[in-house]
Amino acid sequence: MAGEDRYRLGPVRETRERTERIKRGELAAAVDDTREAVAQVAALHARAAAVRGRLTAAVGTDGESARELALVERYRSRLRGELAAIAGELDRAEAVLADRTGVADTARGALARARADREVIERHFARWRETQRKIAERRED
Repeated sequence: MAGEDRYRLGPVRETRERTERIKRGELAAAVDDTREAVAQVAALHARAAAVRGRLTAAVGTDGESARELALVERYRSRLRGELAAIAGELDRAEAVLADRTGVADTARGALARARADREVIERHFARWRETQRKIAERRED
C-alpha cells in the first residue's frame, strides 16, 4: 500500500518484531540457566542424601580393636566434613537458583511488554489503514 510507505510502517513494525525476538531469546537463555541451576541443586541434594546414608551406616559399626575404631571414627569424621562441604555448596547453589529464577521472571515480564508494545503498534497501524481507506472512499464519492 502506498500509504504504508509514506507512513513508514515497515521499519517500526520490524523494530517491534526484532525487539520481541530478542526478548524471547533472552527468556529462553534465562529459563535454560534456571533449569541448569535446578539440576545442580537436585544433584547436590542427591549427594547429600548418599553421604547421610553412608554416615548412618558408619555410625552403626564399631571397630573391634583400637586401630579399627580409629579408622571408623576417621571415616565418620570425613563423611561429616563432606556433608558440611555439600551443605555449603547447596546454600550457594540455592542462592544462584533464586537469582536465576528472578532473572527468568524479569525476562518473562520484558517479553510480555515487548509483545504488548508490538500489539499496540499493530492495532494503531490497523486503525490508520482503516482511516486511510475511509478517506480514500470519501474522495471517490
